[in-house]
Amino acid sequence: MTEDHAPAERVRTLLLRGDNVLKSARPDHFGRALAAFEEAREAAAAPGVDPRVRELVERRIETLRALMEEPG
Repeated sequence: MTEDHAPAERVRTLLLRGDNVLKSARPDHFGRALAAFEEAREAAAAPGVDPRVRELVERRIETLRALMEEPG
């Protein structure tokens, strides 16, 4: 993996991690998913990461936060 691809690969890995946690559909694990998505946001801020990827990360975070705020 080249240095140019490292941040994008990190973002991909973190998004997959968060998505896999969400698949469990256990609200007590949503915090772990949010942590992965927020780490992905940091990695996506690196130069060379496509702005569309940054938007995707932000949408994931917004969606998860809304899900976490829903009454159980």
